[in-house]
Amino acid sequence: MLPIGIFSKFCNVTTKTLRYYDEIGLLKPVYINNENGYRYYNTEQLVTVLVIKKLKLYGFSLEEISEIMKTPDDNDLFLFYMKKKQEDMQNKIKDYTHILTSLNKDIINLEKGVNIMAYLDDIQVSITETQPKNILFLRQKMNVSDYGGYLGRLYEIIMKDKYKTIGAPLSIHHDKEFDPENYDIEIAVPVEDKTEKTRELSGGLCATVLYKGPYSNLTSVYAKLIQWIETEGYKITNAPYEIYLTNPGTTAPENYMTEIYFPVAKK
Repeated sequence: MLPIGIFSKFCNVTTKTLRYYDEIGLLKPVYINNENGYRYYNTEQLVTVLVIKKLKLYGFSLEEISEIMKTPDDNDLFLFYMKKKQEDMQNKIKDYTHILTSLNKDIINLEKGVNIMAYLDDIQVSITETQPKNILFLRQKMNVSDYGGYLGRLYEIIMKDKYKTIGAPLSIHHDKEFDPENYDIEIAVPVEDKTEKTRELSGGLCATVLYKGPYSNLTSVYAKLIQWIETEGYKITNAPYEIYLTNPGTTAPENYMTEIYFPVAKK
Protein backbone atom coordinates (compact mmCIF):
# COMPACT_ATOMS: atom_id res chain seq x y z
CA MET A 1 0.00 0.00 0.00
CA LEU A 2 1.09 3.56 -0.68
CA PRO A 3 0.51 6.46 1.75
CA ILE A 4 -1.39 9.37 0.27
CA GLY A 5 1.72 11.53 -0.14
CA ILE A 6 3.63 8.95 -2.16
CA PHE A 7 0.49 8.04 -4.12
CA SER A 8 -0.02 11.73 -4.86
CA LYS A 9 3.53 12.03 -6.17
CA PHE A 10 3.31 8.99 -8.43
CA CYS A 11 -0.05 9.94 -9.99
CA ASN A 12 0.73 13.70 -10.09
CA VAL A 13 -2.46 14.65 -8.27
CA THR A 14 -2.49 16.81 -5.13
CA THR A 15 -3.41 15.28 -1.78
CA LYS A 16 -6.16 17.90 -1.52
CA THR A 17 -7.69 16.58 -4.74
CA LEU A 18 -7.39 12.97 -3.55
CA ARG A 19 -9.18 13.84 -0.33
CA TYR A 20 -11.92 15.50 -2.34
CA TYR A 21 -12.24 12.41 -4.55
CA ASP A 22 -12.63 10.39 -1.35
CA GLU A 23 -15.28 12.82 -0.07
CA ILE A 24 -17.43 12.52 -3.19
CA GLY A 25 -16.92 8.77 -3.46
CA LEU A 26 -14.98 8.87 -6.72
CA LEU A 27 -11.75 7.31 -5.43
CA LYS A 28 -11.66 5.98 -1.90
CA PRO A 29 -8.46 4.83 -0.17
CA VAL A 30 -8.21 1.12 0.50
CA TYR A 31 -7.29 1.78 4.11
CA ILE A 32 -7.50 4.66 6.61
CA ASN A 33 -5.50 4.48 9.83
CA ASN A 34 -7.95 5.11 12.64
CA GLU A 35 -5.24 6.52 14.91
CA ASN A 36 -3.75 9.19 12.66
CA GLY A 37 -6.25 9.34 9.77
CA TYR A 38 -3.59 8.58 7.15
CA ARG A 39 -4.99 7.35 3.86
CA TYR A 40 -3.43 4.49 1.92
CA TYR A 41 -3.92 3.39 -1.69
CA ASN A 42 -2.92 0.32 -3.64
CA THR A 43 -0.96 0.38 -6.89
CA GLU A 44 -3.97 -0.67 -8.98
CA GLN A 45 -5.59 2.65 -8.09
CA LEU A 46 -2.84 4.46 -9.99
CA VAL A 47 -4.52 3.23 -13.18
CA THR A 48 -7.89 4.47 -11.87
CA VAL A 49 -6.40 7.95 -11.42
CA LEU A 50 -5.05 7.82 -14.99
CA VAL A 51 -8.57 7.01 -16.25
CA ILE A 52 -10.03 9.90 -14.22
CA LYS A 53 -7.41 12.31 -15.58
CA LYS A 54 -8.06 11.16 -19.15
CA LEU A 55 -11.81 11.65 -18.76
CA LYS A 56 -11.26 15.12 -17.25
CA LEU A 57 -9.08 15.96 -20.26
CA TYR A 58 -12.00 14.99 -22.51
CA GLY A 59 -14.26 17.42 -20.66
CA PHE A 60 -16.21 15.01 -18.47
CA SER A 61 -17.48 16.48 -15.20
CA LEU A 62 -16.64 14.74 -11.92
CA GLU A 63 -20.31 13.79 -11.66
CA GLU A 64 -20.15 12.11 -15.07
CA ILE A 65 -16.87 10.41 -14.19
CA SER A 66 -18.35 9.10 -10.95
CA GLU A 67 -21.21 7.55 -12.90
CA ILE A 68 -18.84 5.95 -15.41
CA MET A 69 -16.53 4.62 -12.69
CA LYS A 70 -19.37 2.78 -10.97
CA THR A 71 -19.01 0.11 -13.69
CA PRO A 72 -15.50 0.70 -15.13
CA ASP A 73 -15.44 -2.70 -16.87
CA ASP A 74 -18.69 -2.10 -18.77
CA ASN A 75 -17.15 -1.48 -22.19
CA ASP A 76 -20.49 -0.75 -23.91
CA LEU A 77 -21.42 1.90 -21.35
CA PHE A 78 -17.94 3.41 -21.52
CA LEU A 79 -18.20 3.56 -25.31
CA PHE A 80 -21.62 5.21 -25.09
CA TYR A 81 -20.29 7.99 -22.85
CA MET A 82 -17.21 8.50 -25.01
CA LYS A 83 -19.21 8.76 -28.24
CA LYS A 84 -21.62 11.20 -26.59
CA LYS A 85 -18.68 13.36 -25.48
CA GLN A 86 -17.19 13.09 -28.97
CA GLU A 87 -20.45 14.40 -30.43
CA ASP A 88 -20.58 17.25 -27.89
CA MET A 89 -17.00 18.22 -28.68
CA GLN A 90 -17.60 18.13 -32.43
CA ASN A 91 -20.60 20.42 -31.95
CA LYS A 92 -18.51 22.83 -29.89
CA ILE A 93 -15.80 22.87 -32.56
CA LYS A 94 -18.49 23.56 -35.14
CA ASP A 95 -19.89 26.41 -33.02
CA TYR A 96 -16.46 27.96 -32.43
CA THR A 97 -15.65 27.68 -36.14
CA HIS A 98 -18.75 29.74 -36.97
CA ILE A 99 -17.94 32.25 -34.23
CA LEU A 100 -14.40 32.60 -35.56
CA THR A 101 -15.73 33.13 -39.08
CA SER A 102 -18.02 35.88 -37.82
CA LEU A 103 -15.19 37.44 -35.81
CA ASN A 104 -12.94 37.47 -38.88
CA LYS A 105 -15.66 39.19 -40.92
CA ASP A 106 -16.17 41.82 -38.22
CA ILE A 107 -12.42 42.50 -38.08
CA ILE A 108 -12.32 42.96 -41.86
CA ASN A 109 -15.30 45.35 -41.69
CA LEU A 110 -13.75 47.35 -38.86
CA GLU A 111 -10.51 47.63 -40.82
CA LYS A 112 -12.60 49.09 -43.67
CA GLY A 113 -14.30 51.51 -41.27
CA VAL A 114 -17.61 49.63 -41.40
CA ASN A 115 -19.63 49.30 -38.18
CA ILE A 116 -19.88 45.66 -37.05
CA MET A 117 -23.69 46.02 -36.80
CA ALA A 118 -24.05 47.42 -40.32
CA TYR A 119 -25.58 44.13 -41.46
CA LEU A 120 -28.78 45.15 -39.65
CA ASP A 121 -29.39 47.59 -42.51
CA ASP A 122 -29.65 44.62 -44.89
CA ILE A 123 -32.49 43.01 -42.92
CA GLN A 124 -35.69 43.79 -44.79
CA VAL A 125 -38.97 43.79 -42.84
CA SER A 126 -42.29 43.40 -44.60
CA ILE A 127 -45.97 43.16 -43.65
CA THR A 128 -47.91 40.10 -44.67
CA GLU A 129 -51.34 38.58 -44.04
CA THR A 130 -50.82 34.98 -42.92
CA GLN A 131 -53.32 32.17 -43.21
CA PRO A 132 -54.33 29.87 -40.31
CA LYS A 133 -52.27 26.70 -39.93
CA ASN A 134 -53.32 23.39 -38.44
CA ILE A 135 -50.36 22.34 -36.30
CA LEU A 136 -49.31 19.28 -34.35
CA PHE A 137 -47.64 20.81 -31.30
CA LEU A 138 -45.63 20.14 -28.19
CA ARG A 139 -45.46 22.98 -25.67
CA GLN A 140 -42.80 22.56 -23.02
CA LYS A 141 -40.77 24.51 -20.50
CA MET A 142 -37.33 23.43 -21.63
CA ASN A 143 -33.65 24.17 -21.66
CA VAL A 144 -33.11 25.69 -25.10
CA SER A 145 -30.18 23.30 -25.65
CA ASP A 146 -32.67 20.41 -25.53
CA TYR A 147 -34.77 21.81 -28.39
CA GLY A 148 -33.57 19.21 -30.90
CA GLY A 149 -34.61 16.35 -28.63
CA TYR A 150 -38.15 17.67 -28.24
CA LEU A 151 -38.43 18.25 -32.00
CA GLY A 152 -37.35 14.64 -32.47
CA ARG A 153 -40.14 13.53 -30.12
CA LEU A 154 -42.66 15.47 -32.20
CA TYR A 155 -41.51 13.75 -35.39
CA GLU A 156 -41.77 10.39 -33.62
CA ILE A 157 -45.46 11.17 -33.02
CA ILE A 158 -45.82 12.12 -36.69
CA MET A 159 -44.30 8.80 -37.77
CA LYS A 160 -46.20 6.71 -35.23
CA ASP A 161 -49.62 8.26 -35.89
CA LYS A 162 -48.98 8.71 -39.63
CA TYR A 163 -49.64 12.44 -39.81
CA LYS A 164 -49.20 14.09 -43.20
CA THR A 165 -46.96 17.14 -42.83
CA ILE A 166 -47.69 20.16 -45.03
CA GLY A 167 -44.97 22.60 -43.99
CA ALA A 168 -41.66 23.23 -42.28
CA PRO A 169 -41.25 22.94 -38.49
CA LEU A 170 -41.69 26.06 -36.39
CA SER A 171 -41.36 27.25 -32.82
CA ILE A 172 -43.61 29.70 -31.00
CA HIS A 173 -42.01 31.70 -28.19
CA HIS A 174 -44.48 32.30 -25.35
CA ASP A 175 -42.26 33.60 -22.54
CA LYS A 176 -42.24 37.30 -21.66
CA GLU A 177 -38.55 37.06 -20.74
CA PHE A 178 -35.65 34.86 -21.79
CA ASP A 179 -34.78 32.03 -19.40
CA PRO A 180 -32.55 29.59 -21.35
CA GLU A 181 -32.92 26.82 -18.77
CA ASN A 182 -36.70 27.01 -18.44
CA TYR A 183 -38.03 28.60 -21.62
CA ASP A 184 -41.67 28.30 -22.68
CA ILE A 185 -41.48 27.09 -26.29
CA GLU A 186 -44.17 25.51 -28.42
CA ILE A 187 -42.63 23.27 -31.09
CA ALA A 188 -44.96 22.57 -33.98
CA VAL A 189 -45.27 21.09 -37.46
CA PRO A 190 -48.11 21.99 -39.87
CA VAL A 191 -50.14 18.86 -40.62
CA GLU A 192 -53.15 18.02 -42.74
CA ASP A 193 -54.99 15.93 -40.13
CA LYS A 194 -57.04 17.59 -37.40
CA THR A 195 -56.98 15.55 -34.19
CA GLU A 196 -57.02 16.04 -30.43
CA LYS A 197 -53.24 16.56 -30.64
CA THR A 198 -53.48 19.47 -33.08
CA ARG A 199 -54.64 23.07 -32.87
CA GLU A 200 -55.01 26.05 -35.15
CA LEU A 201 -52.26 28.65 -35.31
CA SER A 202 -54.32 31.71 -36.16
CA GLY A 203 -53.56 33.81 -39.19
CA GLY A 204 -53.49 37.56 -39.42
CA LEU A 205 -51.27 40.58 -39.95
CA CYS A 206 -47.58 39.91 -39.27
CA ALA A 207 -44.31 41.80 -39.52
CA THR A 208 -41.91 39.29 -41.03
CA VAL A 209 -38.31 38.76 -42.08
CA LEU A 210 -36.75 36.03 -44.20
CA TYR A 211 -33.27 35.59 -42.71
CA LYS A 212 -30.30 33.68 -44.10
CA GLY A 213 -27.63 32.82 -41.58
CA PRO A 214 -26.88 31.00 -38.31
CA TYR A 215 -29.47 30.79 -35.56
CA SER A 216 -27.06 32.63 -33.25
CA ASN A 217 -27.80 35.85 -35.18
CA LEU A 218 -31.59 35.64 -34.80
CA THR A 219 -31.40 37.98 -31.81
CA SER A 220 -30.26 40.71 -34.20
CA VAL A 221 -33.23 40.01 -36.46
CA TYR A 222 -35.56 40.30 -33.47
CA ALA A 223 -34.00 43.63 -32.54
CA LYS A 224 -34.53 44.96 -36.07
CA LEU A 225 -38.12 43.67 -36.19
CA ILE A 226 -39.09 45.20 -32.86
CA GLN A 227 -37.49 48.50 -33.82
CA TRP A 228 -39.34 48.48 -37.15
CA ILE A 229 -42.68 47.63 -35.49
CA GLU A 230 -42.31 50.55 -33.09
CA THR A 231 -41.17 53.00 -35.78
CA GLU A 232 -44.00 52.08 -38.17
CA GLY A 233 -46.71 52.50 -35.53
CA TYR A 234 -47.62 48.86 -34.92
CA LYS A 235 -47.98 46.87 -31.72
CA ILE A 236 -47.25 43.19 -31.06
CA THR A 237 -50.47 41.24 -30.52
CA ASN A 238 -49.31 37.66 -29.98
CA ALA A 239 -46.31 35.41 -29.45
CA PRO A 240 -43.69 35.57 -32.24
CA TYR A 241 -42.73 32.42 -34.09
CA GLU A 242 -39.98 31.12 -36.34
CA ILE A 243 -40.29 28.77 -39.32
CA TYR A 244 -37.18 26.75 -40.17
CA LEU A 245 -36.98 26.31 -43.93
CA THR A 246 -33.68 24.38 -44.01
CA ASN A 247 -32.48 21.22 -42.27
CA PRO A 248 -29.56 22.08 -39.93
CA GLY A 249 -28.37 18.48 -40.24
CA THR A 250 -27.63 18.91 -43.94
CA THR A 251 -27.15 22.68 -44.27
CA ALA A 252 -24.22 24.88 -43.28
CA PRO A 253 -25.22 27.48 -40.64
CA GLU A 254 -24.43 30.39 -42.96
CA ASN A 255 -27.09 29.00 -45.32
CA TYR A 256 -29.86 28.40 -42.75
CA MET A 257 -33.11 29.98 -43.94
CA THR A 258 -35.51 31.14 -41.21
CA GLU A 259 -38.76 33.08 -41.41
CA ILE A 260 -39.57 35.17 -38.32
CA TYR A 261 -43.16 36.36 -37.73
CA PHE A 262 -44.45 38.91 -35.25
CA PRO A 263 -48.29 39.14 -35.13
CA VAL A 264 -49.10 42.86 -35.13
CA ALA A 265 -51.87 45.43 -35.38
CA LYS A 266 -51.85 49.16 -35.93
CA LYS A 267 -51.82 51.21 -32.74
